[in-house]
Amino acid sequence: MKKISFSLILKISGIVFLAFAVVLGNEIRLGIDRYIKNTLETDAEVTVRNLDKFAKSYIETVAVNKVDITSDAFQSIYSSALSGDNTKIKCLVDSQGKIVSTSREGVSSPTLCIFADEYYGSQSWPLYFNLTSLPKKDLNSIENFLIEHQKEVGNISIEVKLDHQPEEGEASFNDIQVKNLVYNDEIIYTGDVKGKTQTFQGTVSAYTSYNKEIVFFSSASGTMKIQKQTEKQDSSKEFEEKQSALVVDYQNAMNGLQYQIQRNFKKFKSSGKEFHSAGNDYSNYYLLSPYEYNGKYYSTVMMRLEDWSLLVDANQSLDYTTEESLDLLSAGYIFVTQEYTDLTMKSLQQFMVDNSSTYFLAFILIILICLSIAYMIVRPIRRIETTAKHIARKEFDYPIDMTRHDELGDLARSIDIMSKELEKTISNLHQEIERVTQLEGVRKDFVSNFTHEIKTPLGIINGFSELVELEQDEKKRNEYIDIIQNEAKRINELVLAMLDLSKLESQNISLTMEDVDLLDIVDESLDSMAYLLEKKNIHLNAELDSATIHADHFKIEMVINNFISNALRYTEDGKSVYVHLDEHCFEVENEGAQIPNDEVEKIWLTFHKVDKARNEEGTGLGLAICKAILDLHHFEYGVKNTDKGVLFYFKF
Repeated sequence: MKKISFSLILKISGIVFLAFAVVLGNEIRLGIDRYIKNTLETDAEVTVRNLDKFAKSYIETVAVNKVDITSDAFQSIYSSALSGDNTKIKCLVDSQGKIVSTSREGVSSPTLCIFADEYYGSQSWPLYFNLTSLPKKDLNSIENFLIEHQKEVGNISIEVKLDHQPEEGEASFNDIQVKNLVYNDEIIYTGDVKGKTQTFQGTVSAYTSYNKEIVFFSSASGTMKIQKQTEKQDSSKEFEEKQSALVVDYQNAMNGLQYQIQRNFKKFKSSGKEFHSAGNDYSNYYLLSPYEYNGKYYSTVMMRLEDWSLLVDANQSLDYTTEESLDLLSAGYIFVTQEYTDLTMKSLQQFMVDNSSTYFLAFILIILICLSIAYMIVRPIRRIETTAKHIARKEFDYPIDMTRHDELGDLARSIDIMSKELEKTISNLHQEIERVTQLEGVRKDFVSNFTHEIKTPLGIINGFSELVELEQDEKKRNEYIDIIQNEAKRINELVLAMLDLSKLESQNISLTMEDVDLLDIVDESLDSMAYLLEKKNIHLNAELDSATIHADHFKIEMVINNFISNALRYTEDGKSVYVHLDEHCFEVENEGAQIPNDEVEKIWLTFHKVDKARNEEGTGLGLAICKAILDLHHFEYGVKNTDKGVLFYFKF
C-alpha cells in the first residue's frame, strides 16, 4: 500500500511539475517579451518627445513651402533633432530611400575633453578641443591609444595654436592646430605647427568622435590631487593610479541601419506600427520591427517628413491607411535607432528578480498540493448516491467530490457535468418561456398600436368615399377626394416609416458615410420651420458653431429635423426654443411641460406618445427611428427634463 501511495505521489508530482514547467516557461517567454516591449517603447517615447520638438520647428519653418531636406533651413533644425541625445543614431533619407546623412546628435567632429589643472585660477575646469585638423589616420591612432590605456589615470598635455587669445570662462576651442599631444609623458601625436602656441595640462575626461565615445572615470580629478595624495603616503608604498573608462563604438549601429535602409527600404519602413505617445501632436511616428546586426539588437523609430506642396490638387483626398497614399506627401524620412546589448538576457534577469518571490511561493504551494492530492482518501460511494438524490429533487448546489483520479472520480465529474447541464437546461427553458411571454406582449402591443394608428385614417377614407358617391356638388366632391388622398398618404407614410424602422433595427441598411457639416443641416432645418415659429410666435435662441462629423447626411438630417420639430410642436405660443451646436454635441431644449419620470425611458419606443391628447400629429415612430439611426452611428443620445422644459441631445 505504501508503495502504491509513493507511486501516486511520483505520478501526481511529475504531472503537476511538468504542467508548472510548461506554464512557467511560457510565462517567462511572455514576460521577457513584455519587458523587451516596455524597454523599446519607453526608449521610443524619449525619442518621440525629442522628434516632436523637431517636428514643431519643421512645420513652422520648413514645411510651409516646398521641402528641401538638403537646404540650410532644414539642416539647421535637423542638427539638433534629438536634443543632445548622442547615444542614438539618426539617419536622414529622401523619399526614394537614398541615404542623405547618418550621424549622432551633437557629434560633428572629433573632440577631446580634459579637466585642466589650472585655468584662470580655477582647478578641474573642463576644456573641449576640436581635433578636426588632425589627419584621420592620426585620429584613429589616438583613439586606439586611449582605449589601450583606459585603466590608467590619464595626465594629458596638449600644445595648440589658437586663432585668438582665450577669454576667461571660454571652454571650447574649435579652430586649432595641434603641435603636441602627450599622455602620461608619452608623446602620442606631433604636428608641424609654426607660430605661437599655448599648452594646457590636466586629466583626460572624454573623447568623442563620429562613431566612438570614450568616457573616463578617474580616482583622482587631476595631477595636483594625485601629487598631494602621493606626498602623504609612505615612500615605501607605491601609490596606484586607477581609472576606468566606458567605451562605446557606434559603427555597428550606423552600418546596421544603413544596411537595412539600403537593402530593405520599402519593407523596413512599412514594418512599423504607428506609435502613440502623450504630447506627440506635430507628426506621426512609427516604431519599426526590431532587427539584429552583428549579434546586437536594434530598435528604430521612423518619422515621415511630409511636404504638402506635393499635392497636385488642393482638394485631393488621401487614404491615410495606405502606404502608397502617404508616400505621395513624403519629402523624406528620419530613422532613429538605438543599440541594445544582451537585451534578452537582461530582460530575463530583471523578470526573474521581479517575480522571484511569486515563483518561490508557487513552488511551495505546488509541493503542498501534490502531497494533499496524493494522500487524499477515497470518499464513499454513498456520497455520490446522496448527491444523485439531491439532483433528483432539483437541488443542484449540493457539493460533490471531484478530486479523485480513478473510476469514482470520473463518475463524480460526470454527475457534476450532468447536474450543471440539467440546471442550465432548466434555466434556459424558464428564460425561453419568459422571453416568449415578453415577445407575445410586444406583439400584442404592436398590433394594438398599429391598429389604432391605421384605424382612424381608414375610417375617414371609408366615410368620405361613401359621401363622394352621394354628393352632387363638384366642389365638395373634390374636397372629399382631397381628404381621402391625405389620409391615404398618411397610411403610406406610416407603412414606409415602419419599413424604415424595421431595416434600421435589424441593421439591414447601409450607411453612406461622409464628412457632414451639422451647421448647414441645422440652418436648413430652422429655415424650413420658420413658418411654424412665426405662427406660434416662438422665440428662437440659437448658439451654433461649425461641427463636422463623419456620418450619413440624410439620416442625421432626419434626426435633427425630428428633434427640432418635436420641440416646436410641444412649445406653447409665445414660449422659447433653444438650439445649441458645438464640436461635441447637438441639443434642442424647449419651454414647456416636462415628461413624466415614468415616461422618459419609454419615449424612444415604437408608437409611444407622452400626451396623445395634445399630440395627434405624427406616427409615434419618429423618435424610434432617431434611436435606431443614432445606434447605427454609435452616438450617445438622450432626453432629460430641465428647469425650462425638456432637452433632447446627441453627442459625437
